[in-house]
Amino acid sequence: MRIRKAAKKDFREIAKILMEESSKKPYNEKYSMKIAIKEIVALSQDELYVAVNEKEIMGFIASNITPDNKKKAYIRELWLRPIYQGKGSGKALVEFIEKMYKKKGVNIVRLVAKKNAGAFKFYKEIKYKEYREMVFMEKRLK
Repeated sequence: MRIRKAAKKDFREIAKILMEESSKKPYNEKYSMKIAIKEIVALSQDELYVAVNEKEIMGFIASNITPDNKKKAYIRELWLRPIYQGKGSGKALVEFIEKMYKKKGVNIVRLVAKKNAGAFKFYKEIKYKEYREMVFMEKRLK
């Protein structure tokens, strides 16, 4: 496996991964290809990297340094094809981003994860902790 910056030619394949994986429980997001590509283009404005093997893109990670505090960064998206989950590819992508940001002076990496998703357990396993000072809140508008 190798990690490289995503190229424009990768966007369609990355969008497919986003569409397929985010449509599953507990996310249940329904992206069209057009919207998924638009999302990937937006993510590429910051840091967008892919994990690749000899035959395909295995998954991707998107992140950014916060504009108002250069010491903090966010992992915005991390998605892998199911056959590569649980085999170290996600951990390698996160470690790649962490090392890159550490060199840039970042000392905090944050993300949002659903507690009932496999991603929550994954991030706990690689030493991410719940940040109790902030609570994600929402209101459904009718």
